[in-house]
Amino acid sequence: MPFGWGADTPVIAEAAMTSTEGQDNGAPAPAPAPSGTRLARVRRSVLLTTAAGAAVAAVVTVLATRGTESVVKEDPQPTCPGDDCGDRNPETTDCGADAGSYRPAESNPALLDVRYNPRCHAVWGRILNGEPGDRVTVAVTGGGVTEAEIAWGFDQFTKMVAVDERDFVVEVCAIPTGRRDREADWLRYCIEATEETEFLLR
Repeated sequence: MPFGWGADTPVIAEAAMTSTEGQDNGAPAPAPAPSGTRLARVRRSVLLTTAAGAAVAAVVTVLATRGTESVVKEDPQPTCPGDDCGDRNPETTDCGADAGSYRPAESNPALLDVRYNPRCHAVWGRILNGEPGDRVTVAVTGGGVTEAEIAWGFDQFTKMVAVDERDFVVEVCAIPTGRRDREADWLRYCIEATEETEFLLR
């Protein structure tokens, strides 16, 4: 056996192998951890960016709120009782509580009313002795129109139509249902009222 080949030879080989285990085989070395100064700069940059974003959001919110307030001030809400009762419900607006009625005592089988409230600057129609399917219509000369139909029971009223309390003419009509099983036999008829008509609290 040549000199040098003996029990010590594997130890030399093992030592050589051990010396190469820690090498990276060409892979890049990991980046060093950021220093304390660099980490502080990064954190400061993040905080400044967050604060700037919050400030911009606050400015946008303030501007949007001011814009909304401006629109509300320029477009006031309708008032009723008042000048803005047209096409509104007389009962939910408190216009029906002290309204007057014009109800002819003769030739009025459906007990048709012209309702008027000068406090609300509005008129409306009401039928008290009808049946489902009967309708009541309202037409103000030179103004609005509306109508309502009895869905069940015997009575119904319309929404309001705005009028000038100094001068108006309104026509309210009762129109019977076209059902074949209708009980009443009255035909369509109308009543008329003006600002000079005597309206009674009813």
